[in-house]
Amino acid sequence: MSKADADAVVGLAPEVRAQIPRLHELAPVVEDPVPATHKAVRFWEMLDELEQDAQLMREFALSRSPDGKIKLRVPPALRDAHRMRCDLIRLALAQAEVAWSAERAATFYQAIIDEIGAESPACQRRILDRLARVQGEAAARGF
Repeated sequence: MSKADADAVVGLAPEVRAQIPRLHELAPVVEDPVPATHKAVRFWEMLDELEQDAQLMREFALSRSPDGKIKLRVPPALRDAHRMRCDLIRLALAQAEVAWSAERAATFYQAIIDEIGAESPACQRRILDRLARVQGEAAARGF
């Protein structure tokens, strides 16, 4: 990755992280019995820890002279910190894409269910019952 690319990614990191909900915002979700929800919360906790590790590596790699200038002390550590942050940004973007896709799918399916209900509430009830059974089977397998 070129220095310009790395600088762009580092500059983008705060904007990306600003879009990620903080753990305290997800706190009510922790009580949700769906295992996938717990895995998502743990993912963001782990991502936050990795970001802190990358920041520590960056701080280790740089030093501040008495005149206030920042100097590169350990180039490989700074390079590794940049790589870690780039990987974290990719992970965050991938997770955001999955969440966005899931939200779109839920909206799509809800529109279908609503229209079916407008035509035949009995058919809508059968479909919802079957979806609940499928969801129950998936939850029993840990999904």
